Amino acid sequence: MLRGFWIAGVSLLLVIGAVLVGSGRERSVRQPIQFNHAKHKAAGLECSFCHQGVDGQAFAGLPPLETCAICHTAPMTESAEEAKLATLIVKGEPVPWQRLYGLAPHVFFSHRRHLQLAQLECKTCHGPIEDATTPPVRPAVKHSMKWCMSCHEQRGASLDCMACHR
Repeated sequence: MLRGFWIAGVSLLLVIGAVLVGSGRERSVRQPIQFNHAKHKAAGLECSFCHQGVDGQAFAGLPPLETCAICHTAPMTESAEEAKLATLIVKGEPVPWQRLYGLAPHVFFSHRRHLQLAQLECKTCHGPIEDATTPPVRPAVKHSMKWCMSCHEQRGASLDCMACHR
């Protein structure tokens, strides 16, 4: 009987430990195409060209196939990654981009407020993504309530709970 309690106690500790260790890890993603942000920035493209929801939506959006097709119907370089994209375009299959950032259902967020009204740059919240030569596997900046509140305090933005929570 004592041995049963001991085994149950050790098992419970192992489960709790696994949950605590696992919850500290951020999920990582692998994009289907190893997109080069820096190359597109050098070509003069603004973030909003590909992320079309950035001006008025919470989710900036991932580029639809039609946006990529403007330039990439045929490969422009010898890149295997660009060839993958051209193949998807010819087939009419959307690129299965993986979202990197998420938003809790009870949080209201507006890219417009942050970019146009507060004049923040994308890198404020997303790190130096425009200089990346490969897609990030996890967020460069860990967003949390504490992180957001700190930024709001530094910039004199609203600290009213209802400004961000619905």
